[in-house]
Amino acid sequence: MRRTILATGLALAVAGLLSGCGPRYYKPQSLGAGTATLNMSRGAMHLGARSLQVYAGYRDRQCSRSAGTGRLGWMFTYATVNKTAVVDAGQRLYLIAGLHEYSVGGPPDQSSERGMYMTHGTCRNLASFIPQAGHSYEIIQEQHRPHTCELRVLDQGTDAAPSDLTVEDPRNCPLEAAG
Repeated sequence: MRRTILATGLALAVAGLLSGCGPRYYKPQSLGAGTATLNMSRGAMHLGARSLQVYAGYRDRQCSRSAGTGRLGWMFTYATVNKTAVVDAGQRLYLIAGLHEYSVGGPPDQSSERGMYMTHGTCRNLASFIPQAGHSYEIIQEQHRPHTCELRVLDQGTDAAPSDLTVEDPRNCPLEAAG
């Protein structure tokens, strides 16, 4: 029974991806204004914790889906350390970062069953700034305590945060914006 449910879930997920219902990826729109590079790195976590780290870019603080907006990169525990993305320069970028901790096991009342992903916690951060043409930015989200994360954005040319960096409220964005 459990295998049938898991197989059905997997089939539905594959069908959704093939139909175009999967995650949207960010694509620069205004090539005339130039582009900037985001170098996203895997942040520090509790030793041994499994996680999925997601970065996405939007054009407003509500993370509205529009042409060219969406996922910049995602990283699984230990499998990926760095990702690079190219973004529009000269216009405000709303950067949302999500960190989702999980484990694999059965439900608490049936611990002998395996294969279920159980999310232990999620933390999200939203920041905005105007990337400058030709600049590279280091982006890192680190977990300090369970359910508490900090997002750092540094201009790699100056090793300082952009002067217009603004911390936004991630609750303005839908949960799926960073996940």
